Amino acid sequence: MKQENLTFGVDIDEVLRALVPGMVRLYNNEFDDNMCFSDVKDFVVDNSFPKILEETGESASKWFFQDHGHELFYGSKEIEGAREALNILREIGKVIIISYQKTTDNKVDTLNWLAEHQMRYDGICFVKDKSVVHTTWMVDDNDWNFIGSNAEFGALINAPYNEDTDIDELCRKSNCSEIKRYGSLLEFADKIKETYAL
Repeated sequence: MKQENLTFGVDIDEVLRALVPGMVRLYNNEFDDNMCFSDVKDFVVDNSFPKILEETGESASKWFFQDHGHELFYGSKEIEGAREALNILREIGKVIIISYQKTTDNKVDTLNWLAEHQMRYDGICFVKDKSVVHTTWMVDDNDWNFIGSNAEFGALINAPYNEDTDIDELCRKSNCSEIKRYGSLLEFADKIKETYAL
């Protein structure tokens, strides 16, 4: 049974869309490198891809999100099970997509990507500071988005750049009463479904 007051704030990149693996592929093709997703230990791209600045003279952020934004934001693959997971969550409550996209073009490409991949949601919010959004659950791969978060509960989706995150410390820095790790959005959705016995 749908819980009208239950809301899920769901991030896009590395929760629904495999943006970082797309970045790694693009980077390897352009710079003749053999980097893997597991090598990305910092989501700040200028830290994870310093060779871009060294070889082009421009920041990795600009190179990825402006010069190659369309290819990334529209062309990246769906994470396996993401669409199914959203459908499960929408049976239980309301899904609000909460994401930060750097440019208007990135936002347009993201909206088109969500439509192309038939990702169903109840609302969307593009915002850098996710603490301004109040939800029952916040689902994200970046630990910094939980700091000061106004979600009741948190679901941290595993990624190479959050593997050393101390969940207890992160919970203390947030307003969440509990934060748990999940391997994917589908794993989280299945657990929620089990909790509400649908």
